[in-house]
Amino acid sequence: MALALGWAPVPSRPPKTTQTTLSKLRRCSCSAISEAEPSSSTTTTSFSPRPAVILPGLGNNTADYQKLALSLQGYGVPSVVAKVSRIDWLRNAAGLVDPNYWRGTLRPRPVLDWY
Repeated sequence: MALALGWAPVPSRPPKTTQTTLSKLRRCSCSAISEAEPSSSTTTTSFSPRPAVILPGLGNNTADYQKLALSLQGYGVPSVVAKVSRIDWLRNAAGLVDPNYWRGTLRPRPVLDWY
């Protein structure tokens, strides 16, 4: 049985935006103004997206996500990839000796404390 998947590639550069597309973007509903500051309807703050923290998935390492981080930065999203090597994932093998692993009730700690 063969399975073929197809999708459009992620552009290496962010698309050109117009005022129309910018107005359709969802804005962060959080406030950067502290409670001590008086709120004013004339006060404007510049929008800056929250940074993306990329956590490599099981068996992957930091280098596997560098293109994603660069792509996000191209869209104006500051990004950082957690430092993980493939060998780090061998620590998960410690869970194999725990009976809870085989029952399906193993908790993340202490097996994934390194992550």
